[in-house]
Amino acid sequence: MRVLISNDDSYLSPGLYILYESIKDLYEVLTISTQYPKSATGREITFNKPLRLYKTKFSGYEVFVTDGSPIDALHLAVEILGFKPDLILSGVNVGENLSLQHIFYSGTVGLAIEAALMGIPAIAVSADVYEFSDFNDSRLQSLISKFVRNLLQNVNKLGFPEGVDVLTINIPRINEFNNCYRVVKAARLRWRAKYKLDKDVRGNPCYWLQGEPGITEVDTDVYFFEREKCITITPLTVDLNVESATIRQVDKLIHHQVIQ
Repeated sequence: MRVLISNDDSYLSPGLYILYESIKDLYEVLTISTQYPKSATGREITFNKPLRLYKTKFSGYEVFVTDGSPIDALHLAVEILGFKPDLILSGVNVGENLSLQHIFYSGTVGLAIEAALMGIPAIAVSADVYEFSDFNDSRLQSLISKFVRNLLQNVNKLGFPEGVDVLTINIPRINEFNNCYRVVKAARLRWRAKYKLDKDVRGNPCYWLQGEPGITEVDTDVYFFEREKCITITPLTVDLNVESATIRQVDKLIHHQVIQ
């Protein structure tokens, strides 16, 4: 199995190399990342400027680096480097990616979704850490490595789950982890926008996004992650199309309300 490892936190993130270490002896692996952190870039792709791509070494690891987005990195790996992966491993992201709200924002999950659109199954891994140095905890490294290694071995043996395009995984803080996991759906909203009024250096009004926690939906990733401190695994499909019956309802709506 050929595995492409990437992320949205740049090639400087230790999370990238935790994933590499967990499977380097099992599969053919290529690592590619962004030059700078690209968090919350979601579906960003570069089309209005040329992209740079080079190979370098960081902390003893060979890694390809681009000045583009995570999605750019994926396409460059496939089209320029000629690496045709059987599976994409994205992460480990600095910060969890819980709820559909964060899934749509996330560059880490956005990369996995792009892979799925290309017909490549993908796994996005995120951890509840605040900065790169948090990855230095050997307990966290061991937890992530064992989980990812076992998961990929099962995928290689049994295949990716039918009807699933992406698995997004969230790892709790190691000091709070209750040694449990849950396969659950994603909550809809994690927070609602709230702004604090301020003034810039010229005295003009400006606004700081603060955010206000939303209501926690039971039986979702947010609930089991925050309340039970479990690893959450959320299967996703990238097909946003509605069912045929719904299409007929919309057709009826358009016909009666617009055409006539």
